[in-house]
Amino acid sequence: MGGNSTEKLRADTSIMHLQPVTPGDSRFREWLKRYREEIMGEPPDENWLDRYTGALFSDQGKHRRVWWGVDGGRRVGFAVTVLNKHWADRGRTQGVIGEFFVYPEYRREGRGRRLAQAVIEWLKENGADEIQSGVFAGNIRGLRFWESVGFHLARYSLVYRPDLPRESDEED
Repeated sequence: MGGNSTEKLRADTSIMHLQPVTPGDSRFREWLKRYREEIMGEPPDENWLDRYTGALFSDQGKHRRVWWGVDGGRRVGFAVTVLNKHWADRGRTQGVIGEFFVYPEYRREGRGRRLAQAVIEWLKENGADEIQSGVFAGNIRGLRFWESVGFHLARYSLVYRPDLPRESDEED
């Protein structure tokens, strides 16, 4: 995967820079905690957070990149990207945007769109033939955001977790 340590994409009004997050960055850990609390409804367990950040950075620079989105000299969000060979067609490369968060005070100003565009451009420049992202069930705002930057709903992903209560018994 090529590129400088600081990658950038020119947007309509400003430049969004992608800067690698360094392992052990306490600010990233705080933002990740805030993100997980926002999407899960409660803060993550500290031990889980330690294991998760360790796993995120164990592959940093190989297949996975953890980025700060920097706009106007300020960190406004982060994204986690993964590049892998397609499991069935080794000649193709899949890009995945696994985590994506814009800090609340920087939302609704186009920064999320510029960060998404910068990440997409980086993935494409580094060989991604297809790029995937996901949102948690019920996150309509997140779904609409990804659609607004060019993604479309391609599949549903179901998880079997007998320890979680069922939402409802909706009709088929």
